[in-house]
Amino acid sequence: MDLLGDQCFHRLRFRKDIIRQLCNFLQPDLQSQTWLRLALSIATKLTIALNFYTTGSFQSATVDISNISQFAAHHSIRQVTDAFYKRRDYISFPMSREKQLEWQTGFVRIAGFPRVQSTIDCTHVALRVPQNNPEMFRNHKGFHTLNVLVCNHHRKIMAVDVRYPGSNHDAFLLRQTGVPGVFVTLHAAQQAYNDAHSATRCIIEQCIRILKQRFRCLDRSGRVLQYSLKQVSLFVVVCCMLHNLAIMRAQPLEDEPPVPPEEEDEEEAPSGFAMPSIQSYHHHRQFLKIEENLLPL
Repeated sequence: MDLLGDQCFHRLRFRKDIIRQLCNFLQPDLQSQTWLRLALSIATKLTIALNFYTTGSFQSATVDISNISQFAAHHSIRQVTDAFYKRRDYISFPMSREKQLEWQTGFVRIAGFPRVQSTIDCTHVALRVPQNNPEMFRNHKGFHTLNVLVCNHHRKIMAVDVRYPGSNHDAFLLRQTGVPGVFVTLHAAQQAYNDAHSATRCIIEQCIRILKQRFRCLDRSGRVLQYSLKQVSLFVVVCCMLHNLAIMRAQPLEDEPPVPPEEEDEEEAPSGFAMPSIQSYHHHRQFLKIEENLLPL
C-alpha cells in the first residue's frame, strides 16, 4: 500500500481500492494466527502474490517490492493462491435463456455469425519437467506444458480446464468437453461461413493474449514455472479469476481494446471454435470444476 497509484496499477494490475476489496474478500483465509510483530499483513501477502502473477518471474522479483525473505514470499504465494482457488469466484457460465440470448446477440454483431454462445481454444502454460511421465507433457514445440482449454465470451473467461498434459492435441481437449456432439449445422455458403467463423474466433485469441500479458507467470517469456503440476494448475485458475475481475472493474492493459457494452455486467464471469446454439447447449455440462481431476503429482 506504500506504492503510488500508478506504480500499484503497473506492478499489480489493479487499483488500490480494488486491492483493498480483495484483502477483505480473502481475510478469513489470510488472517495470521499469530500475534508476533513479524507476521505478514494480509495486504503484504496479497501484494506478493499479485506481483508474482503479473511479473512472470521467480519469487526473487517479489522480494524488492516487500523486502521479505524468499521463504516468506513462497509461503505467501501459495497461501493467497489457495485462498483464491478455494472461493473460485468470478468464473461462471450462467445457463439462463436470457443470458444466452444476450451473448448470441453480442456475437452476431461481430461478423454476423448466428447462434454463438462462446468461443473456445487451448493455450500452453510452461512448467518444469515433471518427475512422472515427463514425455506426456512435452508439447509439439519440444518444451513441457499443461495444455489449458479456455471458454470465453468477449474476452471474459467462463470456463477453464487444466487437466491435460501438453502432448495432447487441442482437438482431443475439445472432444473431452462433449461440445462437438451438440453443434448445430448452419446452412451457409462455405466461404461466408469460414469468414464469419474466423472473425468471431478472434475473440478467444484476444482473450488468451491479454490473459498472458496481464499475468506473465502464464507466459513462457517469464521463464518456466518451477512448481508442481497441481500448483501450476491453481495458478492458471486464479489468474483467470483475476482476469475476469479486471474486466468487471475496468482495469484494462494499456493496449487492450475496450470491453463491449454487453460485457460490463458484473453477474458474469480462439484457433478456436464457436460454441453451440441455445437449445443444444442449455443442457450441456460445465467443465470448470477441476479439483477432483487434477493431474497426479
